[in-house]
Amino acid sequence: MKKIECYLESSALWNLYYEEEGSELVEYCLNNSQFKCKSSIWSQMEIIRGIKKRENQEEISSDEAEKLELFIETDLKNLENKKKITMEEITNEEILLAKRFIRRYNLYASDALHLATTITKNCQVIIVDDYHFKRLDNTIMINEGLLIFSTKKTITDLEEKMNLEKQDG
Repeated sequence: MKKIECYLESSALWNLYYEEEGSELVEYCLNNSQFKCKSSIWSQMEIIRGIKKRENQEEISSDEAEKLELFIETDLKNLENKKKITMEEITNEEILLAKRFIRRYNLYASDALHLATTITKNCQVIIVDDYHFKRLDNTIMINEGLLIFSTKKTITDLEEKMNLEKQDG
C-alpha cells in the first residue's frame, strides 16, 4: 500500500508540545503506518520563535523556554530516528517557488515556504493550525492538487477525506 505523504506545518507540530487543540490529529499521523510524515528545518525555527514569544509574554520563564526548546529538538530527532518524520532541508527550489506563491496567493513568506516545501516534497496533504492556509483551501486544492487539513478537524474526517483504513485505538 502506498503511503500518504503528509507535511506537518509548524503550527501543527507546535500543538504536540504546547497543549493546544489538534495534537491528537498530529499524533495520529505520526503513529499511523499509512502516513509518511515530513516537516522542515523552517518549522523548527518557527517553533523556536514560538517559544521565545511565550517567554517574551512571560507565559514561561527563560529557564522553561530553554528546557522546552531542548525537549522539542530532542523529541523531533527521536521521531526522525524512529522514521516517524523526515525533517527536510530548505532548497533554492522551494525558495523560488515560495516567491511565486507569495504573489499568487498573497501569503506570508513563511506560509509560502511551507507550501512550496509541501509541494516539492510530493506531499498530498498539509496539516495546519493556521487560518492563513485555511482561507485558501479550495484554491490550493484546485491549483496545486494539495489538501489543506486543519488540526481542528477530527481523525475520522481525515480518514474519510483520504480514504484510509480505520486504525484501532
